Amino acid sequence: KRATFSSTNFENILTWETEADIPPGTVFDVQYKQYGEKSWLNKRECQSITQPFCNLTHETENFTEHYYARVRA
Repeated sequence: KRATFSSTNFENILTWETEADIPPGTVFDVQYKQYGEKSWLNKRECQSITQPFCNLTHETENFTEHYYARVRA
């Protein structure tokens, strides 16, 4: 829940909160897309991860565009 972008030192990091009772071994998959695009793209390095963050700097480098991201557990 509450997935948000944090932009610091020209890096765009997606972070999210997890529920307190999340089962051990839960993994996350991150997807992103540019505003206006229909299909979501997988962030290859952020598939089946256990940490609650993902670096999307390279995928969101055009600062004049708007981006969406989502996380699935």
